[in-house]
Amino acid sequence: MGVYQRDGRFMVYWHEEGKRRDKSFGRGELARLQAEAFNLAIQQAKANVHVPVQEEQVVEAVSDPVAHQEEPVDGPGEVQAEMPLATSVATVAAVAVPAKGVTFGQLSMMYLDHLRVSGRTPKHIANLENLLKGMFFDILGRDTLVEGMTYLKDIVPFIKEMQGISHQTKRPRSQSCVNRYCDYLDAIFNFGIEMELIARNPMKGRKKAKEKPRDVQVGVDDLRRIMECAEPHVRWAMEVCFNLGTRPGPSELFALRYENVDFGAGTVRIFATKTQTYRTVPVTAAFLDRLREMRRFSRSGYIVEYDGKPVTTIRKSFNKACVKAGITVDVRMYDLRHLFATTMLANGADLAAVSKLMGHSTVKMTADVYYHYLEGEKERAVSKLPSLEPAA
Repeated sequence: MGVYQRDGRFMVYWHEEGKRRDKSFGRGELARLQAEAFNLAIQQAKANVHVPVQEEQVVEAVSDPVAHQEEPVDGPGEVQAEMPLATSVATVAAVAVPAKGVTFGQLSMMYLDHLRVSGRTPKHIANLENLLKGMFFDILGRDTLVEGMTYLKDIVPFIKEMQGISHQTKRPRSQSCVNRYCDYLDAIFNFGIEMELIARNPMKGRKKAKEKPRDVQVGVDDLRRIMECAEPHVRWAMEVCFNLGTRPGPSELFALRYENVDFGAGTVRIFATKTQTYRTVPVTAAFLDRLREMRRFSRSGYIVEYDGKPVTTIRKSFNKACVKAGITVDVRMYDLRHLFATTMLANGADLAAVSKLMGHSTVKMTADVYYHYLEGEKERAVSKLPSLEPAA
């Protein structure tokens, strides 16, 4: 008896009444855990050792009642017990996690499966999986038991390592990058607590360091110069991004369609894949007219398109326009989103309203991002106080 793989699927084989039996548990980390748990149950059953999870309980917990039938699938004696994707991770974990506890690798793979059934984008999941396998497992240990991890012993060395030189850029990682990596860990451990796989979060004790804000060195006049030198679809993308404050890229800007525009109400409904929420942004009458005009030429239904097809990136074309315009400082499309916020704040817009337009989950997040700007605004506000001294 034992666990093996066939075509990437995790299988368990054993002998019963002189005949070999094989059971398939599908692919992925959860499938591996289920196979190992099932194999352990068989071993203990054959040894007549009483254990809390019996073979029948394992089958019942990890199998769909219809899928679990004693019928050959790929060969004689093989039983298909592949778990549907939407099956509760908590149910699987209850039978799949060894009694000694869950490892960091196991918990991480379960969290990725949780993201898949929760509707997170494949790109986000792939990026996190690459980070886990490319860095996190090397530093924290894939086989490290989470219950044995502590803030001082494991997390502090992890943070110090992340603050070092990036192998990709050959420069120290920014504080925002370090914070994002720590947030990923925090989410994984909190998921483990929610699923009752672990009792505590090893990240407890960590104080999130304040991030140095990116110094946006361009203004509206610079944007106009860039737009004059840009290709038509890049120029239009910049105009849309600045008027709506969208996150540039496929997550928001390039996902916008004309069906998201309410021309009667003068608003645009934006779906943020980052927060899985919708927000409604009112637009000026002038920009609404521009949307009407551009819609007449659209062939794809997307607000930003090129040659009648949706756009996925404009980075190279945008950078080319910046060079052509004589812009010597570092500029990103994301700077248009920052200018969207700072321009409104400079004109006296309410912080809470700006936060909603930006799609931030909390007002505090907006305040944290623009705190350096708000400090200057506080001084300007105080300077407007009238004097109480009697007039001479």
